[in-house]
Amino acid sequence: MSEYSNDFAIVSDGVTDYAVLKNILLGYFKGKGRDPRISQKQPSMDATMEGDPEWRKFGTWENVFRYLKEGKHRDALSYNKYILVQIDTDLSEHPNFGVAHREGNRVRSPKELVVGVRDRLRQEMGEADFAKYGARFVFAICVHAMECWLLPLWVTDVRKASKITGCLDAVNRALAKKNEPPLPADGKKAGHYLEASRHLKQKGVFREMAQRNPSLKVFFDELERLNIELTEDPD
Repeated sequence: MSEYSNDFAIVSDGVTDYAVLKNILLGYFKGKGRDPRISQKQPSMDATMEGDPEWRKFGTWENVFRYLKEGKHRDALSYNKYILVQIDTDLSEHPNFGVAHREGNRVRSPKELVVGVRDRLRQEMGEADFAKYGARFVFAICVHAMECWLLPLWVTDVRKASKITGCLDAVNRALAKKNEPPLPADGKKAGHYLEASRHLKQKGVFREMAQRNPSLKVFFDELERLNIELTEDPD
């Protein structure tokens, strides 16, 4: 029996981000042994119970930072082999976040933003913990929002698929053209995002879509680099 109950603990901005990441992981490991075992750590399941009007305050980048700063990842790593940390960059210029979108007069590339945010998360975790646990962290940095990672699924124009702003509206326009339900701007629910990202569960789709969105490609390349194998547990 494996020493870990789950393969991945997901720490994310919100439940909608968790839903997309779950479909990505299911598709990525399709045909590579078994399905990954995935747990939701941030926002916690207790905080996102259906009908709980308070669940929304447990999402956002601030609570991702807080999760790492308070060392909650240490407990999660007792039961999960890897922690996948997801965060959007749309608000990264907030003073408490501290990752600028520009460097002088130049707009930073998506890859540069990913590196900057990853370093910021490492800072919240602390150098000692990063040295000890860093190899078990996977970072999914969405430039600038998770909706941008959905665009390659629904648009064929390469320029639109690599958009980093206005992604929610762009996705909804594409969904409407295919008679698919839209993603609500308010009152987001995991079910909407599970449906909109459902094709990512298919083998090879994530690999193909990653070539069309810069920050999604960085995430794909990180999974490839880690070369994670999900072997069946012995009886």
